[in-house]
Amino acid sequence: MNPGFLLVAAAFLPALPAAGTSLGAPGGGLGAAAAASGRPRECLSGSRRALARGPSLWEAAREPNLARYCDLMARAQTELAAQPEAAKAAAVEADRALAGRASPQVVLARAELALGSLDAAAAAFARARAIDPRSVEDPGTMHDLARVLARTGKRDEALAVYRALVPRVDLLGTPDRRISVLIEAAQVSMAAEAAGTGTAPADVGKKPTGGRLDEAAAYLREARSRPATQLAGDVLLSLALVLDRVGDREQADAALAEAQRSGFTDRYRSGAGKASAPSCCAAPEDALALAALAAEGRDRVEAQKAWEAFLAGPGGKGAWAGAARARLDGLKKGVVAKPAAPPTSAARPKKR
Repeated sequence: MNPGFLLVAAAFLPALPAAGTSLGAPGGGLGAAAAASGRPRECLSGSRRALARGPSLWEAAREPNLARYCDLMARAQTELAAQPEAAKAAAVEADRALAGRASPQVVLARAELALGSLDAAAAAFARARAIDPRSVEDPGTMHDLARVLARTGKRDEALAVYRALVPRVDLLGTPDRRISVLIEAAQVSMAAEAAGTGTAPADVGKKPTGGRLDEAAAYLREARSRPATQLAGDVLLSLALVLDRVGDREQADAALAEAQRSGFTDRYRSGAGKASAPSCCAAPEDALALAALAAEGRDRVEAQKAWEAFLAGPGGKGAWAGAARARLDGLKKGVVAKPAAPPTSAARPKKR
């Protein structure tokens, strides 16, 4: 991770817990080991030399169903990514074998998210955190928790989880998932910045004064600095949107032109007041804003319609209405971001 990004991010993370400690309370030892591995703490031996061997004979004797519980939890976690229904069933069995533990609720929450049941996922996460706040500290679990909180409207809570997760993002398994965390963190920062502003008639279009847009831009610049993935277009369009809302039209147009030149905007389409932008948007109306930006260099009429749809919905009563109107007015006047030409042979560095 870029050290400069960590310095910028530190300004937004005054209370960030260190990796391996609790989000809500100090922790360490077996709790830290469980959080790092994703294994239930009760399935780790009390002996540091035997952590990998599971519960001791004494622990198994004290809890006769512990071995079955640990086997079921291992199965549930193994099946979670590819077979969430099977993971859910194993977690339910584990909860029956040893009731009152947090880990089955965590797996249930993550499985429900994978199956698209947000309310059930939120309820299961709430149960897990009530039993043991440290049960959600595995990076993959933190990411799923942040997604559930964001998609159920708890943006401030989601942002707190993303802020704790971003410095640990390289612990996630794939480059795409790491970039997803940075994009989602930026989108939640932007939505949280706008929340509660622009709701009164006198405040419509008024620019918020907080620093969360700078935070969003920092996340996206970090994502942009990493090797390109299939989410490169999402990064560039989200960055263009943030910079436009900050008021830096020149840099916003540069990011947008790069996305257009690379062909990243083609999958963003709008129609009938809806948009096919990715689900990273913490504010649903921002899908229309991204689609409008994507269309600007491809189809001016489509872009105008998307901006008009944005302004006709919640976006027209929110903090970013003024920025959207400025883009729409620019389109009507023929002002659009043009894809920059690729470097000429004279501008390319010579091979030695």
